[in-house]
Amino acid sequence: MNLVVKVVAIVVVVLIIVVAALRVRKLRRDEMRELSRPVERRLMTPPPSPYAPSKGFRLLDGPIDPAKRAEPPRPRLETDREYVFSETQMPTYDDARPAQLRHNEDWALSRSARRSSPPFSGVRVIAFALGAVLVVGIIGYYLQGGSPAKNGPATSSVPPTTIPTTTTTLAWPASFSPAARSGQSATYNVPAPSYQVVVTGSLGPSWAVYEMGPKNTLEWQGKVARGKSESLRMTGDSRITLGSPKNATVTVGGSAVVFPSPLPTTLTLVFVSSSQG
Repeated sequence: MNLVVKVVAIVVVVLIIVVAALRVRKLRRDEMRELSRPVERRLMTPPPSPYAPSKGFRLLDGPIDPAKRAEPPRPRLETDREYVFSETQMPTYDDARPAQLRHNEDWALSRSARRSSPPFSGVRVIAFALGAVLVVGIIGYYLQGGSPAKNGPATSSVPPTTIPTTTTTLAWPASFSPAARSGQSATYNVPAPSYQVVVTGSLGPSWAVYEMGPKNTLEWQGKVARGKSESLRMTGDSRITLGSPKNATVTVGGSAVVFPSPLPTTLTLVFVSSSQG
């Protein structure tokens, strides 16, 4: 779809350029016609005279004596030369034409103002635009037609490799009894590398601290209200410290944890995770 939009945009841009070129060509042609129009001689103002105007005149006393005026010499004709006194007596040459067939001054001005023909005529511009549109359409068609083959699903003759899976069934007990006890802590063995520990305030509020790893990293601590639960997934060995163990119950992976008897004021549950997963 994006390719079709691009092709249409290119076609529109080409058409706009062609229309603008034709418009500019028409304006130039009208301007040249206006300049080559014959000029009305009657509307033109004659240039100023190159001679200085006369500053005055002088009166002559008495009549003019014609005898004193010098008569200009008359032209003399030489007998050894031929003279032409009319156009009918002119000798006939191949390039000689009568005066009525000669061009006037307006014709000479119009010929001098004629502009040269443009390098591209209107027909050539339109043909060039149509050719450009055709080339763009062919390129877009080939690009659009070749895309499904490139983006098609790849097929492979190599059969998929089947990886055998093994399932390990862990012996998960119904309840966890303490394996050892030392002071205020009790140790339990958990047959899994990762397990869910849930502390519930069954009879009242209780303070709980979750620690995990060989360095006893603190994961969570806070008060668990009555009727509320705090659940956290532990990985590896962990320690759960209860502030009021008589008000709390603990489950590991859904199995109840049996507290030692008698209960101390603060009880620490140590869960030793099995390294066999």
